Amino acid sequence: MPYPRARWALAAGLACLATPAAAQKDYRNLDDDRPLLTEDALPIERGALELMLPLRADRSRGAAAQVAAFPELMWGAFRGGHLGLKLPLVTAESPASLRRWGPASAELLAFANLRGESATLPALSVRADVGVPLGGVVGGRRVTAQLKGIATRSLGASRVHVNAAWTFGAGTAAGLPLEAPHRWTTSLAVDHTLWRRALLIGAEAIATRPVDGAPVQVNVGAGLRWQLDPHVVLDAGVTRRLRATGPDLGVTAGLAWSWPTQRLGPRPRQRGAATPPASEPAVVVHDDRMYPAGAFNWAFLRRFPDAARLFNAFDYGHAILYERLWNEPGLPRAALDSAEYAFLATDLLRRPPALPVAEEAVFPAYDRIAYRAARMFDWAHVLHRQIYDIYAEPGRSDSARAAEIERLTDHYLANVRDAFTPEPKAMELMDEQPFSQSFRRGYPRFNGLIWAYHWLQVGLYEPFLATADTAAQRRLVDDVVRRFLVMVDGDSTALPSVMPMTAAVAPRFAARHPRAAMIFDNLHMMHDIISDVLVDPRVPRREKGAEIRRQLDAFQRGDRDTIDAAHWAMMADHMGGVERMGGVAVP
Repeated sequence: MPYPRARWALAAGLACLATPAAAQKDYRNLDDDRPLLTEDALPIERGALELMLPLRADRSRGAAAQVAAFPELMWGAFRGGHLGLKLPLVTAESPASLRRWGPASAELLAFANLRGESATLPALSVRADVGVPLGGVVGGRRVTAQLKGIATRSLGASRVHVNAAWTFGAGTAAGLPLEAPHRWTTSLAVDHTLWRRALLIGAEAIATRPVDGAPVQVNVGAGLRWQLDPHVVLDAGVTRRLRATGPDLGVTAGLAWSWPTQRLGPRPRQRGAATPPASEPAVVVHDDRMYPAGAFNWAFLRRFPDAARLFNAFDYGHAILYERLWNEPGLPRAALDSAEYAFLATDLLRRPPALPVAEEAVFPAYDRIAYRAARMFDWAHVLHRQIYDIYAEPGRSDSARAAEIERLTDHYLANVRDAFTPEPKAMELMDEQPFSQSFRRGYPRFNGLIWAYHWLQVGLYEPFLATADTAAQRRLVDDVVRRFLVMVDGDSTALPSVMPMTAAVAPRFAARHPRAAMIFDNLHMMHDIISDVLVDPRVPRREKGAEIRRQLDAFQRGDRDTIDAAHWAMMADHMGGVERMGGVAVP
């Protein structure tokens, strides 16, 4: 009997009934069946737990439609990979001619990234699945195993993906087209990121041969993934067959939630500086980390959305800078100081993205030579944003906030692979190396814009330490943001002329949390150093990636090229005074 249209509508609608949990930039992850069958080669974030609820309906002319749900739970369990459990639920006709829902099988999966993208090679991953039949009206009858190879290559904001899978065993699934195993499957997909809208669109072509020797099926499909807010991703897609076999039309829709599993632990009794790895391995796997769990997460965005969204614009500003400097040696000054600056100051900073920018979509070429730098910057930016969240979360005492920030800093430093040292680095690293100051001489206006970013990033802590009154905090936050916009909206004389130092711009925060303040100053110095390395022709192009890695090594070591805390606190005086840095954020 045909499947009523009303049930189609109900099935699609069920995929949209849910409340969000927590995620970040998950819309760029192409998972199996969400919404394309083709996957990308990147694992979920380490420490993330992700629940996916996709719903699929296939229909062939003259036959009843078939509906299946594919609830799946994935865990970023290890470096560069994740584990998962999938429980397909499908409909089938019973012997009594009744339509029933039931599990087809239980599927266990392991996904491992073998390498991230390099200058010449795509990202490569493997996935292994084992399907265990559950019997019943719709269940399969034999255990099957599948091995899949996955490749992903970035081309600007677009990516190309190739998948190839082989199934071992001759399992069946009660003749159900949606869950019938295939001997082999190959697919090619292309997607494109609309980073400002947190939207991914994609299309694919798939060829499969069923294990029972039926003719090869060829389908095409298209779909999208849209990040609705920091917590939840919506996906939707459609497929169409190109040959005589297979369902005429398939539709899929679903939601996904992901949340962090690592919580902040108690303060360690001894906080000796951990030693980072001696060097980056020859083959670097993709290993992004999920932010730590806490009730405070996203509180700053909820209370101060206009200020929080500016950071999303900053992410773009840093990313496009590095991408253009790498792709266009000898870039004319006007390209950054006029055209790119105008876009940022008059457009993006006035209408910043609502959600964090997927920076990999903005700087894919740079990311291939400096993935370690991107990973370290991202980890420090997580610390930045979560400290804002702790300050913005209502109902905490001042002492509780201070203790939580120190615990958060401990958590940051425990990731020795990606953490900047909390020891203040000597300014000579930024100003007195052979390539130093090349960027600020070549692009002084854009350099001032980057320094204005840094002024706001540390300056926004001060309103929360200057007063406990929430209304007054809001006024001070608005005032700091207004001063930043005045800086970037006028001529270059309003921009900082030396790099803002946290102890000068945000003295209350630096006194309360010196380790975090020193980490942020080291982060901001490293931003300048990378710009100089990319610009300066004295660093050959083939050696720029290696030079960036050498600089990162120095900024992860706390036993050399450092200054004492007293010297760090007075550094603004040696650099010409805080007014040259943009001024104290909250006098």
